[in-house]
Amino acid sequence: GSLDRDAVLAEVKEATAKGCDSQPLLPGVEALLRDAKALGLGRAVASSSSCGWVDGWLRRHAIRDLLDVVVARDDVQKVKPDPELFLLAAARLGVEPGACVVFEDSPNGMRAALAAGMRCVAVPNALTRPLARPDVDLVLESLEERPLARVLESLASAPVRA
Repeated sequence: GSLDRDAVLAEVKEATAKGCDSQPLLPGVEALLRDAKALGLGRAVASSSSCGWVDGWLRRHAIRDLLDVVVARDDVQKVKPDPELFLLAAARLGVEPGACVVFEDSPNGMRAALAAGMRCVAVPNALTRPLARPDVDLVLESLEERPLARVLESLASAPVRA
């Protein structure tokens, strides 16, 4: 089926090493969010870290204002691989889960996205690249690999998972 482009749930994951506050923003994240905004798509972060940590990290990297919704562990009863964080983010965006696209670096996050009924783009990092991951819709080496419009085209032409 064709992809409903009403929203892109762009999960901008904090560093996998939670203590690493100095971790730089991953290449391509800001451009992805700006492209999504220009396309009129909703933008959210759904993180298993605490609200305070996530909000501080987003503000330090000056991307908080590019997001419509931020949900974190304080907002839910169960974190990833449970889909609750992603489903809450979609609800707060006012978008059906099936219209969302999740960008994830961790296998547990990928499992949560798929369990939520969302399309999932894996963008593994150095720590998560060797880990076994579920069968996602698309795998990118980096968010810089292709612009958002091309990512959405790839997803729209991909077969729908059973």
